[in-house]
Amino acid sequence: MHIARLVIKDNKVVGEERIAADQKDRFRAVAEGKDGALYAVSDSGKFYRIAKK
Repeated sequence: MHIARLVIKDNKVVGEERIAADQKDRFRAVAEGKDGALYAVSDSGKFYRIAKK
């Protein structure tokens, strides 16, 4: 599974980025932190922090 990040402009999807597509786990919850990073939890209980490089 993956997390899809959509780029929306004028109420239309103009781009898509697939995040963590190499993971073989299903994501249960995704939230944006105050630091701008994404936080995700998978079915197996793994916790992910996804941030810009």
